[in-house]
Amino acid sequence: MSAQSQQKQHVPGIAERLEHCATQFDVLRLLREITDIYGYRYFFVVNSQTTEAQSFSESIVITSAPSDMVQNHDASELISPNPVAAILRETGAPFEYRLDNLGSPAPAEFKVFAEGVSTEYDLDCWFIIPVYHPDHGPAAVCFLGKRSLMSASETAELTLHGHLLHNKLRQVSARPQKPDSPLTDRERECLIWTSLGKTSVEIAQILALSEHTVNHYLNNAARKFDAVNRTQAVAYGLRLGFIE
Repeated sequence: MSAQSQQKQHVPGIAERLEHCATQFDVLRLLREITDIYGYRYFFVVNSQTTEAQSFSESIVITSAPSDMVQNHDASELISPNPVAAILRETGAPFEYRLDNLGSPAPAEFKVFAEGVSTEYDLDCWFIIPVYHPDHGPAAVCFLGKRSLMSASETAELTLHGHLLHNKLRQVSARPQKPDSPLTDRERECLIWTSLGKTSVEIAQILALSEHTVNHYLNNAARKFDAVNRTQAVAYGLRLGFIE
């Protein structure tokens, strides 16, 4: 039995753990753990392209990938803003793309993106799980990294985990925000990550934003609370119930 298989045997049931996920950040932590367990490095949860002008970063719901990976794609002149959308247009089944298999089928726009980031980030494979939500349409849970070919049992397990995680992510994201909160969704996200001890650089990587943009959101939040700095803004947000 491989070390990876032994590790998976000791992981508590994903369905049971999902029951205790109350926020987007709980789901993110569980996604990070699953990504590592299955030998991948990063994950994306991506919506299908909804407008012609929508950038890749705007399509991403949540990710652990380096912000530069997304920003460099957005800054390029590639035809497809969202490379995963091409996969979702062609299949509803789990999809493994490998750079070490020249015959591995994939839409041309996805291949351009995958090959473009492979060298810089030392990646050789993607595993894409198409999912669907009635309010948001097609989406995908994607894992990328450098590992051996997925076995049939791993494919079935990770596909099930992907669907469960996506469903839970939509559930926690749909919970209504306090109607009197002065914060935008992004300002609230940045404050929550700040309350967890993350720096602007780390928050930028988590949310696939630039450090400048994160600081802009935090400064806006502080101004709305008439706080002298982000630490005081976090304290006000917690006390008033605008962040948890």
